[in-house]
Parts: sequence; C-alpha cells; structure tokens
Amino acid sequence: MDILGLGMSLLDTIQLVDDFPSGSGVTEVRESVHMGGGPVPTALCAASKLGAKTAIIDRVGNDWRGDLIALDYSKFGVDLTWFSQEEGQSSSLGIVLVRKSDGERHVVFEEGTANPLGISELPVDALRKCKILHLNGRHWPACFEAAVLVKEAGGVVSFDGGANRYDPKFRELLPLVDILVVARDFAEQHSDSGDREVQLRALLEEGAQIVGITDGTRGSWFSPAKGNPFHQPAFLIDPVVDTTGCGDVFHGAFLFAVHAGNDWEESARIASAAAALSAQGLGGRGNLPSMSEVKSLVQ
Repeated sequence: MDILGLGMSLLDTIQLVDDFPSGSGVTEVRESVHMGGGPVPTALCAASKLGAKTAIIDRVGNDWRGDLIALDYSKFGVDLTWFSQEEGQSSSLGIVLVRKSDGERHVVFEEGTANPLGISELPVDALRKCKILHLNGRHWPACFEAAVLVKEAGGVVSFDGGANRYDPKFRELLPLVDILVVARDFAEQHSDSGDREVQLRALLEEGAQIVGITDGTRGSWFSPAKGNPFHQPAFLIDPVVDTTGCGDVFHGAFLFAVHAGNDWEESARIASAAAALSAQGLGGRGNLPSMSEVKSLVQ
C-alpha cells in the first residue's frame, strides 16, 4: 500500500440548516446526506480519489452503520483487508449540522461500542511494507506500536493533530513522526504559546522531516527540517457549502502529493487546493476532487 491508515471510522449524517438551534423547538433540514467519516478515514478516501493505493486498519460494529461505513470505503477504493465489524457492537455516529450561510458546523457525536484494536491485532507485514502510515492517535497503544513497526522498516509516519484532540500522551509518539501536520489549537497546546514561530519550532524539535500548522481560511504554515519555512495561502472559492472534513482532505492530498514525488511546497499547494474544492460539497466526502480538478485550481 502507498498509504495505510489506522484510525476511527464513523458514519456521518450531514444536515444543512438555516441556523443552529439555540433552544427547544423545530429546526428544518434543507438537505441531508449519509457518508463515512473520521479524520484518518477521510484522508484515505481523498488520497485514493487522487490516485494513491490506500487501506484502513480499523474495527467498527456489526450494525447498519458499519455496513454503510464499509460501503463508502469501497466507493472510494480504500482496501478493506484489515477492516472488520465486531458482532454485537455498534459503530460510531456523527450528526453534523451545517449552517447554510457560511458552511460552519455543529457536531453531535455518539461513540460506538466496538473495542479498540490491540497491539496483537496489528497487520505486522502490511505495516512493514507500506510507504506511509497515517495516524491521529486512535487505537492507542496499538497506534504507537504501528509507528514503531513502520519506522523500523524504513517507512514514513504521518500524524494528524486535530483541533480539540491534543493529549499529552502524544508526546511519546511524536519523535517517531516524519510528517507532523496539526491544527492551530493543537499547536498552541503543544507549545504553550500563541506565537506561530514558537509553535513551529516546538513541533520541529520532535524530530519530524516537516511540520505544519493548518488554520482554515488563513492557510497553513510549514517548516521543513532542511529548508526554509513557508506559508501556503488558502484557496478561497465560492460557493462554500460545507467545511466538514477539509482538514482531513488536506492531509490525504498532502500525503498523496509527497508520495508522488512533489516537494514540500508543491505538496502543500495541492493539499490546499483539494481542501478548498472539498468545501463545495455537503459532507467531508461530498466533493472529493480528482487530480485534474486540483491541478486546474492550482494553475
């Protein structure tokens, strides 16, 4: 596999509303869709749509949600060899309210009951052969062991530090990470600073080949271990339908571009363009772009 992901799969129900509810009453839904979700899973779907060979390592419940999650993976060509459904357990569900005026979101989340994967359940041979392993800390401590296996075999480890996902335990994992791209919130907590340069230095000290901080429409900031720091502006496009999953798509497109041989700056441009295009559809996977669409926007 080009990119192997270890993360939590869930089913997203995306509902377009005029405004978020502020109290009791009735909120009319203008449009709704069901699709798979989750940071690592959506990154894999985005990379697969662009042309990478991807696979997911995960376990969900053996319920209708799990069936739809598996079906959505298959739609985007993500390999399910190491994906399973646990009998008698439920799969995670995210209900995402999207405000029609600006694409902002309010998320209601129900975690499933499927048991996390253990270290003994990891596909060791697949991990040793994959080019890139993409993680976000789920299935801990199997997540840490997977990174060790990939590093020992000479592969690349990527970590997505999402907003509101910072955990001090990740400091144990970060020295194993080669591509470390995190949200502004994660960078602030990790560095205990609101200064962008301080944040980048703190991340780079963990030993990655490149670190990055994403910040929505303000773009992203990168600092390679060898080379000069740079800022990648966001591609501002109209209309913006839904910002769900834009960061996840950014990660998937960035990893695809790096694996395809692009340098850091070109990879960031490709990732930024893919994320922007994804915001033109409802749901994190509602408008995953092809490589031709990304190239058109970049040019």
